[in-house]
Amino acid sequence: MQITGEKALANISEELIYDDTINILDGENVNLDALFLALDQHVSDETFMRIAGQINGGVAVGGTTLALETNVINLPLRYTNQLKKLIWPEKEDNEVNLYMIVENDDVSRSHLKIALASSVTTYLDDADSVKSKISQWYDEQLVHIVNAQQLAEQTEENDA
Repeated sequence: MQITGEKALANISEELIYDDTINILDGENVNLDALFLALDQHVSDETFMRIAGQINGGVAVGGTTLALETNVINLPLRYTNQLKKLIWPEKEDNEVNLYMIVENDDVSRSHLKIALASSVTTYLDDADSVKSKISQWYDEQLVHIVNAQQLAEQTEENDA
Protein backbone atom coordinates (compact mmCIF):
# COMPACT_ATOMS: atom_id res chain seq x y z
CA MET A 1 0.00 0.00 0.00
CA GLN A 2 1.36 3.39 -0.95
CA ILE A 3 0.45 6.94 -0.07
CA THR A 4 1.47 10.32 -1.44
CA GLY A 5 3.65 12.54 0.69
CA GLU A 6 0.92 15.15 0.60
CA LYS A 7 -1.68 12.71 2.02
CA ALA A 8 0.79 11.41 4.64
CA LEU A 9 1.46 14.98 5.80
CA ALA A 10 -2.28 15.72 5.88
CA ASN A 11 -2.84 12.62 8.04
CA ILE A 12 -0.19 13.82 10.48
CA SER A 13 -0.90 17.58 10.43
CA GLU A 14 -4.66 17.23 10.68
CA GLU A 15 -4.43 14.30 13.11
CA LEU A 16 -6.35 12.03 10.74
CA ILE A 17 -5.31 9.02 12.74
CA TYR A 18 -7.40 6.15 14.05
CA ASP A 19 -6.27 5.98 17.68
CA ASP A 20 -7.42 3.34 20.14
CA THR A 21 -6.11 2.18 23.50
CA ILE A 22 -6.89 -1.27 24.90
CA ASN A 23 -6.11 -2.87 28.25
CA ILE A 24 -4.28 -6.07 27.29
CA LEU A 25 -3.29 -7.53 30.64
CA ASP A 26 -5.57 -10.44 31.47
CA GLY A 27 -4.54 -11.74 34.88
CA GLU A 28 -0.95 -12.82 34.41
CA ASN A 29 -1.14 -13.03 30.61
CA VAL A 30 -0.72 -10.38 27.94
CA ASN A 31 -3.53 -10.92 25.45
CA LEU A 32 -2.82 -9.48 22.00
CA ASP A 33 -6.12 -10.66 20.45
CA ALA A 34 -7.90 -7.30 20.87
CA LEU A 35 -4.87 -5.50 19.46
CA PHE A 36 -4.83 -7.79 16.43
CA LEU A 37 -8.61 -7.48 15.92
CA ALA A 38 -8.35 -3.67 15.81
CA LEU A 39 -5.30 -3.97 13.54
CA ASP A 40 -7.21 -6.15 11.08
CA GLN A 41 -10.04 -3.61 10.98
CA HIS A 42 -7.88 -0.49 10.45
CA VAL A 43 -4.53 -1.46 8.90
CA SER A 44 -5.66 -0.60 5.36
CA ASP A 45 -7.38 2.70 6.25
CA GLU A 46 -6.39 5.71 4.13
CA THR A 47 -5.55 7.46 7.38
CA PHE A 48 -2.80 6.23 9.66
CA MET A 49 -3.62 4.19 12.75
CA ARG A 50 -2.24 3.78 16.24
CA ILE A 51 -3.49 0.94 18.37
CA ALA A 52 -1.98 0.78 21.84
CA GLY A 53 -2.21 -1.96 24.40
CA GLN A 54 -1.61 -0.99 28.00
CA ILE A 55 -0.10 -3.25 30.64
CA ASN A 56 -0.45 -2.02 34.24
CA GLY A 57 -1.85 1.33 33.10
CA GLY A 58 0.68 1.94 30.34
CA VAL A 59 3.95 3.83 30.29
CA ALA A 60 2.33 7.04 31.57
CA VAL A 61 1.84 5.45 35.02
CA GLY A 62 4.94 3.27 35.16
CA GLY A 63 3.59 0.30 33.21
CA THR A 64 4.20 -0.77 29.64
CA THR A 65 2.58 0.30 26.38
CA LEU A 66 2.71 -1.92 23.29
CA ALA A 67 1.59 -0.15 20.14
CA LEU A 68 1.10 -0.84 16.46
CA GLU A 69 1.24 2.11 14.08
CA THR A 70 1.09 2.63 10.35
CA ASN A 71 3.37 5.31 8.97
CA VAL A 72 5.84 6.00 6.17
CA ILE A 73 8.73 6.70 8.59
CA ASN A 74 9.79 4.74 11.67
CA LEU A 75 8.86 7.41 14.19
CA PRO A 76 5.84 7.38 16.46
CA LEU A 77 2.94 9.39 15.03
CA ARG A 78 3.01 11.75 18.02
CA TYR A 79 6.39 13.10 16.79
CA THR A 80 4.51 15.48 14.51
CA ASN A 81 7.21 18.14 14.09
CA GLN A 82 9.93 15.65 13.16
CA LEU A 83 7.65 13.79 10.74
CA LYS A 84 6.70 17.04 8.98
CA LYS A 85 10.41 17.65 8.33
CA LEU A 86 11.10 14.13 7.03
CA ILE A 87 8.13 13.53 4.70
CA TRP A 88 8.37 15.13 1.28
CA PRO A 89 4.99 16.32 0.01
CA GLU A 90 5.99 15.87 -3.64
CA LYS A 91 6.87 12.18 -3.23
CA GLU A 92 4.09 10.14 -4.83
CA ASP A 93 4.96 6.59 -3.74
CA ASN A 94 5.63 6.35 0.00
CA GLU A 95 5.31 2.77 1.24
CA VAL A 96 3.00 2.54 4.26
CA ASN A 97 4.57 0.31 6.90
CA LEU A 98 3.40 -1.29 10.10
CA TYR A 99 5.62 -0.54 13.09
CA MET A 100 5.80 -2.22 16.51
CA ILE A 101 6.47 0.06 19.46
CA VAL A 102 7.15 -0.74 23.09
CA GLU A 103 7.35 1.94 25.76
CA ASN A 104 8.60 1.28 29.26
CA ASP A 105 11.13 2.93 31.56
CA ASP A 106 13.31 -0.20 31.34
CA VAL A 107 13.21 -0.91 27.59
CA SER A 108 15.90 1.62 26.60
CA ARG A 109 17.36 4.96 27.63
CA SER A 110 14.67 6.76 25.65
CA HIS A 111 11.98 4.49 27.20
CA LEU A 112 10.98 3.66 23.62
CA LYS A 113 11.81 0.96 21.11
CA ILE A 114 10.41 0.78 17.58
CA ALA A 115 10.81 -1.86 14.89
CA LEU A 116 9.36 -2.61 11.47
CA ALA A 117 6.79 -5.41 11.49
CA SER A 118 6.20 -5.33 7.72
CA SER A 119 4.76 -3.21 4.98
CA VAL A 120 0.98 -2.94 5.04
CA THR A 121 0.93 -4.79 1.70
CA THR A 122 2.86 -7.71 3.20
CA TYR A 123 0.54 -7.74 6.21
CA LEU A 124 -2.51 -7.90 3.95
CA ASP A 125 -0.92 -10.77 1.98
CA ASP A 126 0.17 -12.84 5.00
CA ALA A 127 -1.26 -11.49 8.25
CA ASP A 128 -0.63 -14.67 10.24
CA SER A 129 3.15 -14.63 9.80
CA VAL A 130 3.35 -10.90 10.55
CA LYS A 131 1.22 -11.40 13.70
CA SER A 132 3.61 -14.16 14.73
CA LYS A 133 6.57 -11.81 14.22
CA ILE A 134 4.81 -9.10 16.28
CA SER A 135 4.03 -11.52 19.11
CA GLN A 136 7.60 -12.80 19.19
CA TRP A 137 9.08 -9.29 19.20
CA TYR A 138 6.77 -8.15 22.01
CA ASP A 139 7.66 -11.29 24.00
CA GLU A 140 11.37 -10.50 23.63
CA GLN A 141 10.85 -6.90 24.76
CA LEU A 142 8.75 -7.93 27.76
CA VAL A 143 11.41 -10.47 28.82
CA HIS A 144 14.04 -7.73 28.56
CA ILE A 145 11.90 -5.40 30.72
CA VAL A 146 11.33 -8.07 33.38
CA ASN A 147 15.06 -8.91 33.47
CA ALA A 148 15.98 -5.22 33.80
CA GLN A 149 13.48 -4.77 36.62
CA GLN A 150 14.77 -7.86 38.46
CA LEU A 151 18.35 -6.65 38.10
CA ALA A 152 17.36 -3.25 39.48
CA GLU A 153 15.62 -4.89 42.46
CA GLN A 154 18.69 -7.04 43.17
CA THR A 155 20.93 -3.98 42.99
CA GLU A 156 18.68 -2.13 45.44
CA GLU A 157 18.70 -5.10 47.84
CA ASN A 158 22.49 -5.34 47.69
CA ASP A 159 22.85 -1.61 48.31
CA ALA A 160 20.53 -1.73 51.35
